Amino acid sequence: MIYTVEIKTSCEDIEKRIEKEAKAFGLMMKKHYPFSKNLPEAGFDINTHVSVFELCKAPIAAKVLNTHPELSLLLPCRISVYEKEGKGYVSTHNLASIFENLECEAELKKEILGLYKNITDMMKNW
Repeated sequence: MIYTVEIKTSCEDIEKRIEKEAKAFGLMMKKHYPFSKNLPEAGFDINTHVSVFELCKAPIAAKVLNTHPELSLLLPCRISVYEKEGKGYVSTHNLASIFENLECEAELKKEILGLYKNITDMMKNW
């Protein structure tokens, strides 16, 4: 249920680029959680780089919320940027897998899967 890509650059580089590149796909950045910075400030050690970005495509989000409010747990779209065993990765929910067996209007499913393709295409370029 998770889609992951190993990145070719640093996590810090991705964090600098993500908002601008997401905008090119019509996504708005809603929130950034720099866990590897914020949790140590609260007294909790984090031994690797971890950051999460919340992105939203408002027209699709509105359709989902108005027709399938139970899917709100998937909103907004999230991309995690992290290091593991010395390598950098980005991950997101695998929406293709999630929506494969989900009852949903065909047009809405098409829009969601198009959005997912845009997100994964963006991730593959990192």
